[in-house]
Amino acid sequence: MADNAVVGQKEAKRFEFKRLGYTLMLEVAPDGLVCKSTYTPSPNGAPLSHEELSNYLAQAKVREGINDDAVEELLAAAISHTEVDGHPLAYGIPMVPGEDGSIALTVKDSLESAEEDAEEDAENETVDFRVVQSFCNVTTGDLVGQVLPPGEGTPGLTVSGTVIPPKPGTPLNLVLAGNVSLAPDGCSLHAEADGRVFCQGGEISVEDVYKIRGDVDFKVGNVLFNGFLDVSGDVLDGFSINASKGIKVRGNIGVCRVESLGDISFGGMNGQGKGEVSAGGNVFANYINDVAIETAGDIVVEYEMRNCSIKALGSVRVNRGGLSGGECVAMGGVEAASIGTVTSLRTLIVVGVNYRDQEEINRLFNDMKQLIASFNAGKGTMDKTDFSRARAEIANRIQEVRARQYVGCNPKVNVKKKLYDGVNITVGSICEEMKEEQNGPISIIENTIEGGFRCISLTDLSVRAQDIERAYVQQHEFMLRRAKGVAS
Repeated sequence: MADNAVVGQKEAKRFEFKRLGYTLMLEVAPDGLVCKSTYTPSPNGAPLSHEELSNYLAQAKVREGINDDAVEELLAAAISHTEVDGHPLAYGIPMVPGEDGSIALTVKDSLESAEEDAEEDAENETVDFRVVQSFCNVTTGDLVGQVLPPGEGTPGLTVSGTVIPPKPGTPLNLVLAGNVSLAPDGCSLHAEADGRVFCQGGEISVEDVYKIRGDVDFKVGNVLFNGFLDVSGDVLDGFSINASKGIKVRGNIGVCRVESLGDISFGGMNGQGKGEVSAGGNVFANYINDVAIETAGDIVVEYEMRNCSIKALGSVRVNRGGLSGGECVAMGGVEAASIGTVTSLRTLIVVGVNYRDQEEINRLFNDMKQLIASFNAGKGTMDKTDFSRARAEIANRIQEVRARQYVGCNPKVNVKKKLYDGVNITVGSICEEMKEEQNGPISIIENTIEGGFRCISLTDLSVRAQDIERAYVQQHEFMLRRAKGVAS
């Protein structure tokens, strides 16, 4: 007779079936998801048959997930009088709990964008190991993420056919840490400032300051950040940093590309003729050597500026040291303790000129040159009337650019200590190369009365050259009127 008693129910349900030729134990796991079999053959009697096994499974209420291959393996072991221990016969379907509520970012991180660019460069077999940054840049108003509700989960099924209800996910504990707002729909997250998105768990914020504790090296990589960048160390050769709201490097910068729409400040920079700085604001440094700088503001250097290519819409000041070598174009004037060198290193100073206008005029002159050359060579189909009209348009454009006036224009050069010979200075419309040294302190402006330069006592760059010259012109006119009155 069969002994169909349930052996235990605390951890698992066990069903034992004894026959003359074998003993079979079926064990259903506490969660009802697995049914295992243990088969012990005995010397006398027939082995377990398929019909008997089906009957035993039915008695154990195992109806779902019966594995045909597993059944065949058990029956094969029974025929060969082989003992089997813990052999799975049926599997239920586990319940899948619902996903917890979360934040799904809707912005692409900088590393992902760089990897896409790298895939395009893969054909050229170029790999930039300096691209390692991974964070999301956003601007004010951007949709940065969506709050996802918790999932309901998927129900399971035991081997006995009982449905296992799913466990729903936990709602998100949303924390708006800063510069992020939740829309009225309760799920859309928008940036309230420019910066990078920080998201951890249910906390999300937009940070507009990125601090790097140490150097910008291969560990940090190139930086492209929509905010303010603060570097406590140096920026090593070959790396580029770009931060929209400003950059502060407390150490020095090597052969790098540094760019910002705001102010840029650093200890020193030796660009070796390849370094570049582009600023939408002002530039502050202790020293700058062999660097190309383009700025919409002022450049203030404490000790030395040497062999640089400077384009500034503001002023250029070297407070304690000298400006020597290279080319300096500054609309707001130039001031330095010394300008030039004893060795007459080529130094070009241009003040009172908007370098962007200067570049535009150069392009227009080049267009005029090409137009005339093409017409004279007869390469085009342009007749004399069209040629004259095109040339007049370019000429009018040149005059228009030249007629532009700017509040910050100050054609003035201040020398506190010494101006060396060999320095080429352009002030307003006057260009001269200094033939001999001059001692400071002096200010150099255009002499509109007699032509050439007017060297006067030093005045700060805040005093415009035009205002100073206007006073000289008024005095000159007064003296002429007075002389005329005396003569009459």
